[in-house]
Amino acid sequence: MRNVSLSVGGTPLGLAPTWAYPKGEKLGYFLVPYYKLTVTGTNAKGVATASAFPVLRFGVMSRDGVKVESVGLAQRQTHTIKAWIPTYRVHSAVSLENGAWQVYDNFLIHDGPDSLSQVFATIGCVEIMGPSGFVKFNDLLISLAGSSAKSRDGQLADIGKSGRLTITYEQAARPAVKKYTGP
Repeated sequence: MRNVSLSVGGTPLGLAPTWAYPKGEKLGYFLVPYYKLTVTGTNAKGVATASAFPVLRFGVMSRDGVKVESVGLAQRQTHTIKAWIPTYRVHSAVSLENGAWQVYDNFLIHDGPDSLSQVFATIGCVEIMGPSGFVKFNDLLISLAGSSAKSRDGQLADIGKSGRLTITYEQAARPAVKKYTGP
């Protein structure tokens, strides 16, 4: 299998609505920045490839339905992906794009909002945005990694346990909690 690198940028591209997970649904919406995640690797023909996806990186957390805080990974750091979790389901919104990549502990990479009008909550996972964004992201990983498994599930599992998929979080300023008052 071939190495694939992910890099989450530290400069915001814009703002997206969210709610305070897990107990802040009644607190209304907040705004969090979204960033560019770049996927780099080499395809089966030996051609170096880079593609980008918009992602959520920070979120708003409320443990008690009253207080809120900004959460997510702000320091520059690199991790080897630990596993593909095929049974993962997004908890904060409706999504048909299942599964997640485990960065470490509960920090995951999974599906995010299809558009800026769809509201997902996050507490620091990288959420791939755009219509079928997570499916396209996984298709790209499969094409770059070059797993020899016959099924899609097998290919994703192979990539997850290969130790060849890494993610770097660039340094980013932790965003202040900002209430969303509507368009």
